[in-house]
Amino acid sequence: MNDSYVTRGEIIRMLQAWQAGEMATQQLWDWASHRFQSGAADYDDWDDADSVAREVLAALDSLDLHLMLAEDVPLHLAFLQTPIGAFAEGQRSWRVALTGLDYALRKQQLRDDPIYALYCD
Repeated sequence: MNDSYVTRGEIIRMLQAWQAGEMATQQLWDWASHRFQSGAADYDDWDDADSVAREVLAALDSLDLHLMLAEDVPLHLAFLQTPIGAFAEGQRSWRVALTGLDYALRKQQLRDDPIYALYCD
C-alpha cells in the first residue's frame, strides 16, 4: 500500500481492530503516527480543503494527548461516515460528542498508563 495515500476504509478497519481488542493502543498509535507523518499524505475523501480521514488520523496520531480510548471508537466511526459535502456538520457533531467525554475521570484512570501519563497530571 502506498504510504502517502490514506483512505477512510483503512482508518475504519484499524479503529474496529482496536475496538475489538485485536490491536493494542500502542500499535494503533504507532500505525497512525507512521501514516500521518509519512510525508505529503493524500486522502480519499477531500471535501474542498477538508478531509474527515485527515482529521481522524491526526487525532489518532496524538491519541495520548487527547486521552483517546477504544471505547471512543463509535464517535470516530460516526464522523468517518460523514458524506462528502457535509464536513463542517460532521466535524461539529464529532467535536460535540468528544466534549461529552469525562476527561477528568480519564486523567485519574490513566495516570499510571505509560501511553497517557504525560497528559494526566
